[in-house]
Amino acid sequence: MRVVSSLADIDFAIGRIARAGRDLVVESAPDSTIATKVTVTPRDARRSLRVLLTSPSVWVFVLTLPLASLGGARPASGGAWEERRRRIGLNKPW
Repeated sequence: MRVVSSLADIDFAIGRIARAGRDLVVESAPDSTIATKVTVTPRDARRSLRVLLTSPSVWVFVLTLPLASLGGARPASGGAWEERRRRIGLNKPW
């Protein structure tokens, strides 16, 4: 999945999911653009589930997932994204 913000433009793949006390910790996969760790509190999870379950867009997305795989593989952004990242220095907070 792609995460885009004013600070970074990264490819994020979920790697490992574990519990840390009451929280859920999601770590990025090795092939992600940068190593990332996301901590989800119970409050975050409840809020996210409420938004997801009440969003018509989410339901349409889930229901059309089987059809989405019929279209074949998505073309990779590949070189264009790498060039843009190099040119404007994304993911470099310094």
